[in-house]
Amino acid sequence: MVKTALLLTLAPSVGAAKVFLSPGAGLQQADYGKLGAAIEEKLGSSSDATQLCVGHSVGGVQPLLNAVAKGETQCDAGIVALGAAPLPDDHKDVSVPMLVVSGDLDGHIPFSHFAAAMHRASDRKDRHFATIRGASHMSFASGTPEQAVADTDLVAELSDSDTISKIADIVGDFVTGGGEHLTAAKDAAAGLAAPVVAALKLEGSTALGQVACNSHYPTNPTCNYPKYPDHSLPFGPSPAPSPPLPSNCICGSPWVMQSGKLAYNLPGPYSSTTNDAFQDVADVHPFHLPHIFNGPNSCYYKDASCILNVTTVTMPVQKAGDIWPSTPASAPLSVFEFKTKFKSREAVRAYVADPTSSSKLDDVNDMCKNINDAALKWALANAEASVKSRYESKGEPLVMVDDVEATIGITGPQWIADEMVYKRVKDSGSPTGTRIEVQSWKFVVGNTLNGSLPWFAPVGMHYCKLLSPARAMEWIYTDSLRSSAAAPVIV
Repeated sequence: MVKTALLLTLAPSVGAAKVFLSPGAGLQQADYGKLGAAIEEKLGSSSDATQLCVGHSVGGVQPLLNAVAKGETQCDAGIVALGAAPLPDDHKDVSVPMLVVSGDLDGHIPFSHFAAAMHRASDRKDRHFATIRGASHMSFASGTPEQAVADTDLVAELSDSDTISKIADIVGDFVTGGGEHLTAAKDAAAGLAAPVVAALKLEGSTALGQVACNSHYPTNPTCNYPKYPDHSLPFGPSPAPSPPLPSNCICGSPWVMQSGKLAYNLPGPYSSTTNDAFQDVADVHPFHLPHIFNGPNSCYYKDASCILNVTTVTMPVQKAGDIWPSTPASAPLSVFEFKTKFKSREAVRAYVADPTSSSKLDDVNDMCKNINDAALKWALANAEASVKSRYESKGEPLVMVDDVEATIGITGPQWIADEMVYKRVKDSGSPTGTRIEVQSWKFVVGNTLNGSLPWFAPVGMHYCKLLSPARAMEWIYTDSLRSSAAAPVIV
């Protein structure tokens, strides 16, 4: 059986399933008294099962899943995971039904984690995901949580008593096989999660369970990404991944591919299409550069059928950043920045003999900014309606500012090392009195001799640091509502 330190048994009604509570978040069993009593009362004699197991937070849910997988406890009425986002590997050996309940104002386990876990468990019909609107991580219990929870959780909009009542109704439906309360909570989860999942897909995130491709050893036939240049420093290219990557690996960022049109800003009638690949932009085994792959003289600027086949190179940087929680449980799932290499506007127009081609086209401070602003606008346009409304009335705004030219250091261009700047400044017009200014670094290389130099003297480039639409979406859902008490100094 599970260690008694983990589980609390409540005296059940005659014929009802026993309720076991597994505490988490640094709380004690007594902190769940109201929750346990409400669930036990709701169950009554409605089930022939003998045990319902309820865990809270990672600290209460994970030991419970481990115990059931090992056969140390029965939980034949199912498992209820509150304020957690268990991934498929966490419950792959758990054969009983499971209900995962999240509050959309959970700051310790952000809603994006719940949405990704829900997406990854979509093939398990006995896995149910439900959301209580206005509930936070600590809405499920009383008492003083561990510091990590206290530092990250958001302020609930729903009272604790209302939250517990809703949980009891949802759990009652779960145990008995369905009902209006469970259906409504699952619908809420689906509606809230869909924009988050869409944003992560647009990013090209691996948080949804797929791995990224290696464009030099293609396994996904849909990528259609020719490598350029096909050169390496000694001692040749890095070896192929072993075992080979799956055929459904992620080619690159769909967002970057869409961003090509904003980057090049072509006057028409000709146009462009962009294929992106994820690679380390500092890698020289082999080198990675953007390129135009149309044949010589095959495309002309007056021809509407001319579609330039342009590739980009993107390096996703997976980190939290100074203004976000850094612990894996609470950090964003999205990338901190994309280091993206575009061809320059000058180079793209020159390729088709467009007379408007000029170095002045890249002598701008808003190319990267405009792409980042589009990422935020996409997130706002696609966020769930109540989430967008909450962000606009209570959240700390994200605001894009002009690009800054990366410097040249003793080791060369600093663009690779210079990270996207997220800076908190005072803003008396915002709901929080502050805003976050987002600034990209740009690096431009002129299109010398119309790009006819050899590969080792690359020309016609415009590099950007890009905001992921998924990072913008997570900001709108959760991070804009956090306290700024531990933030960098406001200037």
